[in-house]
Amino acid sequence: MSGSVAEEQRVRSWENRLADALPVSPLLIGGIVATLFFASFLLVALLSGNAVIVERGGDITLSRNAWAALAMSLLWWAILGIGRYTVRGNIADARSLVGIVPHITAARVEAFASGVSASDIFRSRLFGWFGFVFAALLHAVGILDFAQHGWRIFENPVDVWMCAMVALLGMQLFRRLYFVRGDTGLFAEALKGIEFDLADMQRLDAFGRVALRGALPWFVVGGILLLLLVGQGADSVTIPALAMTLAVGLFVFARPMLRAHRVIRAAKRRELLHLRGEIARREKALMAEDDVARDAALMLPALVALESRVDRLREWPLDLQTAGRLVLYAAIPLGSWAGAGLVNIALEQVLG
Repeated sequence: MSGSVAEEQRVRSWENRLADALPVSPLLIGGIVATLFFASFLLVALLSGNAVIVERGGDITLSRNAWAALAMSLLWWAILGIGRYTVRGNIADARSLVGIVPHITAARVEAFASGVSASDIFRSRLFGWFGFVFAALLHAVGILDFAQHGWRIFENPVDVWMCAMVALLGMQLFRRLYFVRGDTGLFAEALKGIEFDLADMQRLDAFGRVALRGALPWFVVGGILLLLLVGQGADSVTIPALAMTLAVGLFVFARPMLRAHRVIRAAKRRELLHLRGEIARREKALMAEDDVARDAALMLPALVALESRVDRLREWPLDLQTAGRLVLYAAIPLGSWAGAGLVNIALEQVLG
């Protein structure tokens, strides 16, 4: 992500080219891709004689493989749909800050919107192939128990489908990991050394939206991984992946948020020092017996009220709407458990 951003040749990833080429919402594109992947699992399971709906503990539910396939299909929706949604929102917020934040220029925003450098694409692909191999090996060894069963683990077509899907998702997630720093870099770097006017505090709310929007795909992925635990149980693959996903989401959220917090706090400190100096000066002037004392008596209440107002100003770039979204995002993991319950209830009603 280094070098002159405006002068580098920029390239779009295949996901962004797909989203830009189709005249529909990225969320819809992700939903269609997720549906196709799950349909491919159903086809493989049907042709190979694997059960999709089973009875477990007296309840009708999806089989373990079907739960896993559903969760992994939803991961494609999160990667392709929500990922592109966040990019579009960040670009819109960046354009609103041009001319307000010195480091965010029109040239930098357009470079950000046009893609990433060819060298970043190349390195992200290396990350992706590492993720492909790592995820495939982890699934084969940790889930299918290659050490005990050898190549027989691939006798079941559903297991082959699962291993291939895990490998492809590993590729995509590791590619996204490479771009994590750059996704919020335009905003986080823009706050370095900036002197902020408290009268324009609402302008910094864009940084709160960027932080929250950047963390959204990772929170959603975490919720989907929790869905995997419903059908698969806590295993050596899902829990480390969940921990890594939540850690990345917190990093993406915290980076621009903490930078904006420091800028706001520094601006408050400067303003309070100025106001308290003025208050001290006016208090000394009260001891005089001329017009200066009268002016001080008139100004002092206003200065004290202004100091109190500045002292109460929030120090985080979160307006009420963005703070509400933060609460909703934190509830995403709970939503995945509720969604799993609704699926089981629906199956009971239809097939019970």
